Amino acid sequence: MQVTEIAVSNYRNLVKQKVELGSQLNIFTGNNAQGKTNLVESVYLCCIGKSPRTDKDKDLICWGGDKAFVRVKYQCRYGEGEITITLTAGAKKQIAVNSVPIAKIGELMGYLNCIYFSPNEIKIISQSPAERRRFLDIDLCQTDKNYFYSLSRFNKALQQRNNLLKTAKTVEELKDTVFVWDKQIAEEGARVVAKRRSFCEKLKIYAKQSHSTLTDDSEQLQLTYVTQLKGDSVAELTENYLKLLSGNLEKDFQLRHTSAGCQRDDVALLINGTDVRTFGSQGQLRTTALSLKLAELQIFKSIIGEYPILILDDVLSELDITRQKRLLNFDSDLQILLTTATEINRDLVTNNCKYFTIANGVCDEKLNKQ
Repeated sequence: MQVTEIAVSNYRNLVKQKVELGSQLNIFTGNNAQGKTNLVESVYLCCIGKSPRTDKDKDLICWGGDKAFVRVKYQCRYGEGEITITLTAGAKKQIAVNSVPIAKIGELMGYLNCIYFSPNEIKIISQSPAERRRFLDIDLCQTDKNYFYSLSRFNKALQQRNNLLKTAKTVEELKDTVFVWDKQIAEEGARVVAKRRSFCEKLKIYAKQSHSTLTDDSEQLQLTYVTQLKGDSVAELTENYLKLLSGNLEKDFQLRHTSAGCQRDDVALLINGTDVRTFGSQGQLRTTALSLKLAELQIFKSIIGEYPILILDDVLSELDITRQKRLLNFDSDLQILLTTATEINRDLVTNNCKYFTIANGVCDEKLNKQ
């Protein structure tokens, strides 16, 4: 999978322009706040319909403007494609795939696949379980539209149940109304857990291999999906989920929210048997995050038959020379979009590369000379 062209207009600080990309490594250099991250972010926006840095679409429109536009052309194993997104102040964003408007974000999933890696991604390892669930959910939504819809239905049902818990005056009152939401939560939640667990079974194999390579076999990474739910099948998970919700009803009434379920699940990460989230050094946290990203690449290829686009936003300074070289030359079939505030040591790059500079929201290609 490759992005061949990015066209933007009034997207954050980017002026109207088109940028043609190379099939392997694309390096965007420039000072801070010039638009490097904004350009590669526009690709991610066309991938999942939202920015990795903000939940507010209005933040993506150039200051003082009322409309922004992004178009990404790409090639994949099925042929050529085009995704356009128009952002208008005070209105819902408009998305089209191959000139056909789509009504729901879920319809966008799977056309263009991306993995985004920035220094902030270390929060996947170091922060709350919500970050690790988000990590799983983004990958699963890209590779499985049914997962996206199950997760959406689960979240809506959970919100309705929590609303009931906040407004009910007695537990008896709850018992008369909560079952319809419990049933939907259990059914959709069971599907979510089953697919997350299956994904983690693949992820742990690739992450272990990547981590071993990055650390020259000095560290072993173990990954486990952690859930309260028991069961080998979706049917068993559903049945046990209903029991869990029913058994916790009085507790939930006191807390005024749903205390158990897949919205509490986590991913355990151990290095040589020690919890890296709690006891890992900054170097171990960074290496573990990179291991997960490299594992994502392998999983995507195993599921969809080709690599996704890898977006590396200002991460090289976090890595030593050996890890930089391994990352930049991971596979000649992989397209990388990399931003950096400093010049790259070109001796590190063996794959074909295009170099760009970005200043004041304008991207220009540089002559590819040593």
